Amino acid sequence: MRISTSKRKSIVMGQNQIRWFLIVWITASTVLNYLDRQTLSILAPVLRDQFHLTNEDYSRIVSAFLISYTVMYTLGGRFVDWIGERVGMAVSVTWWSIATMLHSLASGAISLGIFRCVLGIGEPANYPAALRATTAWFSKKERGLPIAIYSSGSALGAIVAPPLISWITLRYGWRYAFLVPGSLGLLWVSIWLKTYKRPVNYAGADQLGLYPLPSNSIERSNWFTLLTNRNVVGLTLARFFADPVWYFYLFWIPEYLKRMRRFSLTDIGLYGWIPFLAADLGGIIGGFASDRLIKAGRYPVDARRIVLGCTALIAPAAAFTALVKSPAAAIALIAIASFICFVWFINTAALVSDVCIEQVVGSVQGLIGSAGSGAGVLFTLLIGFLADRGSYMVVFAIAGSLHLAGLAALLLIRKGRESEAGRETLGGPGSGKHDLAFPCDCVTK
Repeated sequence: MRISTSKRKSIVMGQNQIRWFLIVWITASTVLNYLDRQTLSILAPVLRDQFHLTNEDYSRIVSAFLISYTVMYTLGGRFVDWIGERVGMAVSVTWWSIATMLHSLASGAISLGIFRCVLGIGEPANYPAALRATTAWFSKKERGLPIAIYSSGSALGAIVAPPLISWITLRYGWRYAFLVPGSLGLLWVSIWLKTYKRPVNYAGADQLGLYPLPSNSIERSNWFTLLTNRNVVGLTLARFFADPVWYFYLFWIPEYLKRMRRFSLTDIGLYGWIPFLAADLGGIIGGFASDRLIKAGRYPVDARRIVLGCTALIAPAAAFTALVKSPAAAIALIAIASFICFVWFINTAALVSDVCIEQVVGSVQGLIGSAGSGAGVLFTLLIGFLADRGSYMVVFAIAGSLHLAGLAALLLIRKGRESEAGRETLGGPGSGKHDLAFPCDCVTK
C-alpha cells in the first residue's frame, strides 16, 4: 500500500523525534549511573575519617566494586542480548538504585565493600543496553554522536556529583547523599518502561519499510567465536590498557586533591567537577569528529582510529600532574586526561557497532568493558599501595602511558568492506570463519 509523501514525511519526523528523546533519556540513565558511582569517591575523605580507613582499605572497597563490575559487564552484556535492551536496562537501573540506597546503612569498611560489590553487579548492563538501542535506531554513519551524547551522561553525572553530594552531605549528612540519587533511579525506570520500544513497534515503520520485522530466531555467536575474532581481541586489549586511567581519575582524584593538594570538601565541590566537564566535551567532540570523517569518505574503523590516535599522542602530558606546583595546573592536566578518556570510551563503543552484528554488540561491549574494569582492579590496588607511600608521581606516569599501549592494540582491527550483497564482512573475503558479518543498517541513511 502506497502512502502519500506528506504522510511519509510526518512519520519520519515523528520517529526522528522519538529516537532523539530516547537518547536523551538513556543519557539520563548514564548521569544517574555515574552519580551513584561517584558518590563514594566524593565522600571518601569524610568516610575515611569516620571509619578510620587507610589508602589500602579504600583501594579494597573500590576493588570490591570493580571486581563484581568486571564479571557482570560480560554477563550483563550477554543478558541484554538475550532479554533485550528494554527489560535489560530496567533491571540494571533498578538493581543499582537499590544498591546505592543500601550504602546509607554502612558502618565500616566491610559493609561498604559489600554494598560496593552489590552496586557493581547492577551497573554495567546499562552500557550494552544503551549501545543496542542506538544500533537499532541509528545507521552506522550516524551513531558516533548519539553514543557520544549518552556516554557524556557519565561525565555529566560526575560533574553534578561534587557540588550535589557535597551540598547534601553538609546539609543533611552523608547517608542522605546515597538515598537521594538511588531514589531518582527508580523514578527513571518507571518512565523508561512506558516509553521504550523497538523501532518496528512504532506506528508507520512497517508502511515505510524503514526497519525489518523482528525475527523469532536471533543469530548468536558463542564465546569462542567472539574471543578468537581479531577485531574483538583488538578492542578488548585497547580497553584493557585505556580504561584503568579513567577509573583512577573517577575514584581517586577527590582523595588526591584532599591529601596532596589540601582541598577541603567545599573546595572539591567547587572545583572537582572541572575534569568531568572536560570528559563531557571529549565525548561529544570525539564522537562528532569521527562521524565527520566517515561522512567525508573514511571507513568507520579508520575514522575512529584517527581520532583515537591523535588523542593518545597527547595522553603522556598527564605524567606531569604530580610535578606541577599550582593546583590549577594540576586540575588542568587532569582535565586533559579526562577529555582523552571519553574520546576513547565513545569511539571504541562506536567501533563495536561498526564491526559486529547487532545481535552480539551487547556481548562484545560487555567483554571489552570487563577487560577495562578488570585492569582497573589491578591498577586500583597498585594505586592504594603507592599512595600509602606518597608515590602519586609514579601513578600519574603510568596513567600517562597507557593510552599509547591501547593505540597499538587497535592496529589489530580490520576495516569492513561493503559487498554487492549488501553485507559488510570483517576483513574482506576469505578472512576466516571467525569474522563476524552483519546486515545492512536498518535506519534510512
